Amino acid sequence: MADKILVIGGSGFIGTHVSRQLVERGDHVINYDLRPWGPQLDWLITPYKGSIAFEQGSVESWPQLIAAIKKHKPNKIAHLAAPIDLLGLNRNPKMAFDVIAAGTINVLEACRLSDIERFVFFSSIGVLPTIQYQPIDANHPVLMADQGPGSGAYGSAKVAGEAFCWAYRGSYGLDFVIIRPSAAYGFHTTNPTIFINTMVDAAVRGQPLHFESGREFPRDYTHVHDIAGITVAALNAPSDRLRHRVFYAATGRELVTAGQVAEIVKSFIPSAVIEMAGGLSEQDKLGIKFRGVHDMKPVEEQLGYTVRFGDIREGIREYIETTRRYYESTK
Repeated sequence: MADKILVIGGSGFIGTHVSRQLVERGDHVINYDLRPWGPQLDWLITPYKGSIAFEQGSVESWPQLIAAIKKHKPNKIAHLAAPIDLLGLNRNPKMAFDVIAAGTINVLEACRLSDIERFVFFSSIGVLPTIQYQPIDANHPVLMADQGPGSGAYGSAKVAGEAFCWAYRGSYGLDFVIIRPSAAYGFHTTNPTIFINTMVDAAVRGQPLHFESGREFPRDYTHVHDIAGITVAALNAPSDRLRHRVFYAATGRELVTAGQVAEIVKSFIPSAVIEMAGGLSEQDKLGIKFRGVHDMKPVEEQLGYTVRFGDIREGIREYIETTRRYYESTK
């Protein structure tokens, strides 16, 4: 039987790919977002729009959120909406609280009142402090005696969201799954801090590119196809299979530096001009503390999902091919 799923933040990068995969498996999707898709993601989602309803609204607005749920009566919810400007949120932590923490409580309360069967909450690897051991599992500490989330206000608000998921489970029996994604890439992310999207877009368009820093910065770059696939699996995995409720959306492979990514892009597009200096930006100094290799066995064993693009070369190849198709379609 098809599900009816409210995707909060469905116009965003990951939300669009989640919606696409849900429609492909026969589900009906309600995209609840502040705005419709931008031009690139609209191109990607157009063949699937017949099974997607759009409702404009914010997680901060209880009347808008509950009205959308009453109108469409979803049986499952995936909550992906959140600003990801780490430095900006550190300068304005109240925004992190209002949008991420309080907004998540609004969604949880809506789940309680609407008898939602499964709630998937998008958290982040940014909830982690300095990595204590690897591979990183879901029991890795988040709050320690001498430090907290490495991403500051953003990660702290995500920790609050995770904690309230547990509170709603304890008090009301809410069936939830938490996803912590790592360095999402693919068509069409606009996050400039992870480098890869800027590299691919410039290389495909034949534009030279220079970065002032970041060459040695390591990440577990995770293709959006796999993050969306893990999310769909989390929405559908039987509760009796879930020994955990927190899962990483990563590859579990060794970390790859931005400099290595540049060389891979140039291997596919030899004409690409990508120059990258060493050192860390202010944003990188925040993010490097919580980067590490993740334990992906729980995703395979409990959610039943196997990462498709564990080889970053294959993921970048797909990203380049899709980006080329998009630009060819606009000629």
